[in-house]
Amino acid sequence: MGDIEKGKDEFETGRWSKAYALFQKALEGRNDSAREIAEVRLLMARCLAQMGEPEQAETELKDVKQRLSDQDAELVKEFERAWREVEDTRKLDKEEIARRRAAAKAERN
Repeated sequence: MGDIEKGKDEFETGRWSKAYALFQKALEGRNDSAREIAEVRLLMARCLAQMGEPEQAETELKDVKQRLSDQDAELVKEFERAWREVEDTRKLDKEEIARRRAAAKAERN
């Protein structure tokens, strides 16, 4: 099982930090199709939003948006979903953001 598949498993179980790290590792030194890279970066952005890092998630999403083509209707829908998650994360109070960041940090250790 590759890092992307492992990352997706961690993502499905809500282990955002582990999923994000696996996705990062999966992208290092790879020359996959723009679609595959966009798909992984969308998942990374969703992880970052759940980890309480909406600014970093937005950066990932902006990178993804540049890679999407009109034929990627499915990925465009995923992009819009991830963007809403980032916006929702921004609306959280400071305590919830701090809790998410602490949980993500604890998960990494």
